[in-house]
Amino acid sequence: MTTCAQKDDAVLEYGQSPAKPGLYLGLFHGRDDPNEEMHGWGFNGPAIGPLVWCHTTYANDVKLQFESACDAKRYFGDDSTHQDFGIKGDMLIYAGKYYGDWTVYYVAPEECLPPVDTFRTNKRAGYRIAHNPMPK
Repeated sequence: MTTCAQKDDAVLEYGQSPAKPGLYLGLFHGRDDPNEEMHGWGFNGPAIGPLVWCHTTYANDVKLQFESACDAKRYFGDDSTHQDFGIKGDMLIYAGKYYGDWTVYYVAPEECLPPVDTFRTNKRAGYRIAHNPMPK
């Protein structure tokens, strides 16, 4: 049985710096309903990872493999490191939301969040990584 650290339970929004380096799938241009008329870029979805790989088949589904079962459980609720997404029309479906854009990108160790400060009165804030091509 896999035991996962509680501090890693938060799902990052695409554009936020993760705690761990690696390959990520970023979802953005989100909407709640696939038929929603868009008057802007919608919302950012999660930054999913770190991953071993991400693969698309005939623009019909997206498959990925997580580096760890704990990360898979955080994003999908089960610890299988292999996960699949569905596609509806031209949008990827994740957690009941629909995303018109997604990207696979690498986060280097120096782009990750700094360690949590335990000795400072004023904590350091996280910073946004430069991979988000869409304005908020």
